[in-house]
Amino acid sequence: MSALTLSADHPVVSACASGRFILHARNRAIGFEKARATRGRAGGLRVHAQTRIALHRFYLRQSVVTDYSAILRPLRCSVEAKVDDRRFSLTIAIEGERAFIVSRAGSKERSARIDLARPPLLLIDNCMTSHAFAALAASQAPPGEDEYLSLPAGEELRATRERGLGVLLGGQELAPPALTLHLTPELDEHVWLRDGWVDRLVIPQTQMRIEWAHDSYPSGGHR
Repeated sequence: MSALTLSADHPVVSACASGRFILHARNRAIGFEKARATRGRAGGLRVHAQTRIALHRFYLRQSVVTDYSAILRPLRCSVEAKVDDRRFSLTIAIEGERAFIVSRAGSKERSARIDLARPPLLLIDNCMTSHAFAALAASQAPPGEDEYLSLPAGEELRATRERGLGVLLGGQELAPPALTLHLTPELDEHVWLRDGWVDRLVIPQTQMRIEWAHDSYPSGGHR
């Protein structure tokens, strides 16, 4: 995988500065996420993501800060979330070939250590930016590298980069994706790329569609 050349016009940096992800459930816009990428340590990136989701009686406000290396390997991550009136937090630190995870919900705290037998991909619940960076890392990996370990779940997952069939979503057939992350045996996340950035994420089994929209577009609109 080639290292990033971090500059103001790099696709990842310029994309984060120019738009946001819009989350749709069954064709209804239910939330958005704004990301900001800045220079991190050793030529990598620090990414801030702010998420707002409202669906029926579910209301989420979440802030995620993640450090990535120059090859988009996650290094550390902190999550602060509020679901309705409940607060949650999560920290992940990768040291060598181990990940150390601490989660808190109210007064309860849990910790875990995960051995990284495979390259890690960070996939934070309800954080669309983390899924986008995981997809970018998998798309830039050397040929034949398609087995990963998801964090914080610690579960193995595969990535498929061959262009195959179109994707059916709500009776509509979408063009073949550039990449598919097989999150579980029953759950696939399809990824479309454009100009070095993630343009769309789709999980057909849950009828979820995440579209990248420039800030000049209406916040629930579809390009």
